[in-house]
Amino acid sequence: METIGDILTKDDLFSHLVSLRMAAIYDIFAQVCLHNFIKEWAKGRIDPETLTTDLPEGTITFKQFMDQLSKAGKQAQVETKRNANRALTRSYFKEVFRITQSFCSKGTQKKIILAEPWYQFARILVNSLSHNFRIEYRPADKKYLPVVYRNETLDISLDRKPVKMRLKVLLSISDDIIAFVRDKLR
Repeated sequence: METIGDILTKDDLFSHLVSLRMAAIYDIFAQVCLHNFIKEWAKGRIDPETLTTDLPEGTITFKQFMDQLSKAGKQAQVETKRNANRALTRSYFKEVFRITQSFCSKGTQKKIILAEPWYQFARILVNSLSHNFRIEYRPADKKYLPVVYRNETLDISLDRKPVKMRLKVLLSISDDIIAFVRDKLR
């Protein structure tokens, strides 16, 4: 049985990061498929009782879930979809960064990751996404400011402000981290 601690080599890390990326893409397609399922259900072509999942409170059908969501109102529906996308992106980005950071810290490769142009940007962003979704610079962070990743800048003017980061940026940093593992780690 594989455990989280089984990432012992660069190849283990790279394989794990690539599988995380594939899982994120899988979830995106799952959302698309679910959207198509809803369209087909609306046309009467699919029985919503056929899609079920088990929750702590018992088995729930997709129709029961959709009934609950529709009773919550339009705003709740929009927020549910937006939060599902945000949670997936945040989790994927944070895990890619933290696992790579941990791997490099345990070995002799800490200097390599610290030298990456994306490192301080990603570290500050991960800390913000892990806590209250606000950029809150610690005194030690301020010496690195401003940090830039592609066309995005984190500077002192953003201190204590909500994180406003596009999905594309988080996925780009994640891809750069995966490329770093593949190309630069030993």
